[in-house]
Amino acid sequence: NDFNQLVAEEYVKLFDFQGDTLDRALRKFVKQFTIIGEAQDRERVLHFFAARYLDCNPTTFTSIDACHMLTCAIMLLNTDLHDPKITNKMTFQQFSDNLHELNDGKDFSKDLLKSLYNAIKNEQLMNET
Repeated sequence: NDFNQLVAEEYVKLFDFQGDTLDRALRKFVKQFTIIGEAQDRERVLHFFAARYLDCNPTTFTSIDACHMLTCAIMLLNTDLHDPKITNKMTFQQFSDNLHELNDGKDFSKDLLKSLYNAIKNEQLMNET
């Protein structure tokens, strides 16, 4: 509903992500805000996060959609790499392939993807409860 959307939009404005890498900003966000609910609800929350991240770091991505796609991919990667029930873990190549041309029709930088992949692999975003 419109009220919930307005509340979410205002809430994310409380976060200062200026100068943060995307994974660092996402860590700050999920530490304060539990992302639960239906897939569409979680995606909507991540869209608000992406918009705020881009507000704080306007030169990092070309669009909110590109930032949002990468944010969703990071969340999936986090689950894949850290859920003990998943035995066949996603490789960097699979992570990169999943994001092919999702940066507004172009590929994300391999260096960026490698950095994000390693950051998530080395440290889970949050403790799942």
